[in-house]
Amino acid sequence: MHGQGAENALTLAELLFGTELIKMLQSLFSPQLSWIFEAITLLGDGTVLVGLSAAIYWCFDKSCGRLVTYVLLLGAYLNFFLKIFIPWPRPPYDLRLAEKSEASYGFPSGHAQNSTTFWTWITLHFRKRVLGLLGVIVVVAVGISRIYLGLHYLAQVIGGWAFGLAVAYFGMLLLKHIPGRNGRMRTIPQVLFAFSMLIPLVIAVMLGAANEIDPGQIGGYLFGFSLGVLAEDKYVRFTVNVSTVQRILRLVIGGALTGLLLLVLQPILPDTYLVTTFVSSLIRGVFVAVIVPAVFTRIELRRT
Repeated sequence: MHGQGAENALTLAELLFGTELIKMLQSLFSPQLSWIFEAITLLGDGTVLVGLSAAIYWCFDKSCGRLVTYVLLLGAYLNFFLKIFIPWPRPPYDLRLAEKSEASYGFPSGHAQNSTTFWTWITLHFRKRVLGLLGVIVVVAVGISRIYLGLHYLAQVIGGWAFGLAVAYFGMLLLKHIPGRNGRMRTIPQVLFAFSMLIPLVIAVMLGAANEIDPGQIGGYLFGFSLGVLAEDKYVRFTVNVSTVQRILRLVIGGALTGLLLLVLQPILPDTYLVTTFVSSLIRGVFVAVIVPAVFTRIELRRT
């Protein structure tokens, strides 16, 4: 019995920290189906989730859209520092079916954490069971995709789920301290909040991570978006009380404009250095928060 227990413990350790689960999942599916898992894994990508947060901000709930953006990206900051202080390598390169050049550490899984934070937050905010069910399906699918693609061990994915829940939960607790959560924003608290979003970026530079683009992307977007929503609140004041057709048009127009901006910025401010990444992300944050809503307002006024 004692020997059997030791064997089971070893099996559990291998399941959590070894490559056997990765090999098993890869053996179950043909390599030609890898594109399906690559598509699924995009549902946990930070850029995609920030885009979904923008869609909520533009079309459904301005307050929720702002707050989920803040919490999601603050969670991304946390993930960045955890990977610095817990240098746990990813699975071997020969098992990877995607992102073969990814050199960052693997704990916790950023995709698993991001998807958990986003879906937990919006489920708690809107209190819709269907969102909770959809969120569980997406979060589990993203986690499985990260393992199948050979990008994380199971324990790294579980760590991402755990930290994602923690970020969403503590974000809810800190909700009352975030400026402008309800009603009009006050200028000084919101400006101070925006500049406080740069503190983790400064710490990252002090730790010698100046060559990393992740903190530049996170800090730039948070800073630009935080100032942008203040400008929107004072000068644009768009409403989300619009028809379904208008919401669809907003998604199309907002997505097209943001995509065009990315095409323009990429050759001018490539994501190569921290400074250019910061400036590019700052511009995108301002654009999403105030420029796109201003376009909505102008177009909708002309239609009436």
